[in-house]
Formats: sequence, structure tokens, C-alpha cells
Amino acid sequence: FDTISRGQAMEIGTENNKRNIRICYWDSEKRYFGAHKAAFENQMQILGEIQTVKISSLEDPKFFPCDLLVVSAEHVPEDEFLKWLTGIETRIMSQDKIWTPALILADIEFSTLHQLLPFASKSNWYFDIVHPQHLLSMPIRIANLLRIHDHLHELKRYDDKLNAMQNKIVEIENLMRSITDSSKKDIS
Repeated sequence: FDTISRGQAMEIGTENNKRNIRICYWDSEKRYFGAHKAAFENQMQILGEIQTVKISSLEDPKFFPCDLLVVSAEHVPEDEFLKWLTGIETRIMSQDKIWTPALILADIEFSTLHQLLPFASKSNWYFDIVHPQHLLSMPIRIANLLRIHDHLHELKRYDDKLNAMQNKIVEIENLMRSITDSSKKDIS
């Protein structure tokens, strides 16, 4: 699939600023294809109310806007997974955007996931790893990551409003100083 969108589109954002949810699917190793990847892509197609766009890399112009990055990473060897994951995090965080959370398909063992715990708990980037045998949990995982991404946008809107209010306060204070200084000169 290149772009999938069926059914009533799901929206995200505020009442005044709604847009359709958009997931970007990145197959990080197109040469690898197996039953798990086929099942994963089939599950992605079932999510018809969410627009899904296939991208060729994280630098693909189709990547933005993107509410969730879904990555097929079954080909990554377990002993290289942390290095691969930190490379993805670096690329996501270097973009001048709100960091896009990711759902990653990877066939890795609990011991490797346990080794990722320090990295995951220190990172400001949100991601989840789904094992090929747990694909049925994808809709809820996707919903949670989409909510996190929406909350990040909400925090950015609050920050923008607070900065605008702070600038207005500084303007009012400067105006008050100017009026007070002008009044003092008139009295003298």
C-alpha cells in the first residue's frame, strides 16, 4: 500500500483546529519480507479510518505532518537493536518539529527489551515495540501513542499562549512605565 484511507476519517486536535490523523509507515528493510511483516501490514490496512502513508525514509517529504511513525524492524539483529533505535531517536529529535512517536515491529526477546529500559526511561521520545505475536494489541498501542502526540501539540499550544501573554504583560508594563515617567515630567 502507498496510501490507505477508508471509512470515516479519525480526527485529532482542538475543536477549532481539527485535522485527519495521519500515520506514516516506514519499511526500513524492503528486501526482508516474511509472514510477520505481512500480518503487520495487513493489520495496518484494517485501520481504515486512519490515513496511512508509506514513506521511504525519515527524510521523505511525505513524512510531515505525521502523528505516528510505524516502523517494520524485524530485520534488525537483537545485538544491534539499541544502536539502531538510538539512531532513529537521533534522527527524529533532530527535526525541527514536535517529535513523532513510533510503534516499532520487532521480534526481540524480553532480555533485550529489559536492556532497553534505561534508554527508554531517559529518552524524551515516545515509542513502543510490538512483538509479531502481539499484533492484536496494535489498535490500543496506536491510540495511546496518538494521544501522547496530541498532548505534546496541546502543550506546545499552551506554551505559545503563555509566551504571548508574557509578551503582552511586558508591553503593558512598558506602557505603564512610560505613562508614569510622562506624568512625573508633567508635574515637575
